[in-house]
Amino acid sequence: MGCATTTVKISSILFNTLLALFAIAAIVLIAVYPGAVPDDWDTAAFIIFGLVILFAIIGCVAALRESICLTVTCAVFLLLLAILQIAVTIIILNDRQTQSGIAIVEDAWDHDKIEALQAKYECCGKDSSQDYILLNRQIPLSCYEDQTEDANKMYTEGCSAKLQRYYDSETASIATVSWVVTALEILGFLLAVFLVINFRNKQRRMQF
Repeated sequence: MGCATTTVKISSILFNTLLALFAIAAIVLIAVYPGAVPDDWDTAAFIIFGLVILFAIIGCVAALRESICLTVTCAVFLLLLAILQIAVTIIILNDRQTQSGIAIVEDAWDHDKIEALQAKYECCGKDSSQDYILLNRQIPLSCYEDQTEDANKMYTEGCSAKLQRYYDSETASIATVSWVVTALEILGFLLAVFLVINFRNKQRRMQF
């Protein structure tokens, strides 16, 4: 039994460390790419992942000290965090499904804001530079690399396809990171429960 307890302790420490690293990676992702989550959810995401790091650290300390109280506290909060994160992730992904890169480009084109997207994502027009030619409009400098009017440096891909591809890739990254962290939270909860059982059994044996 002592060997089993030690094995679970080590496993708990390793998984809590991994959980903290994933949460840190998620925070870095959100910080580096502000659009990684909807604007209304970025603060909530920072708070959730910050709490994940906090309780992952508590989980490591609880395992090292064999503290039943700390381990129970960690288990309860990890379970609550997992439930909360599942709900938030579903809401965020549903919000992103109601939007699309194509819709963003259409709106920018209709409101003469397409140049900012062209410069940022290195694309030209909605479908291609032909969009400007068909409307007898001059192709803007934002369609060219280094903002220089050189036919050899013109972006050939339209913004709709490029932004949609970027948008889909970003959504997939959000889903992957969030579900992996959620799975680790649940696993951490299960390990904590098993540790509590082992710690209590150990205390009972020491009384005899």
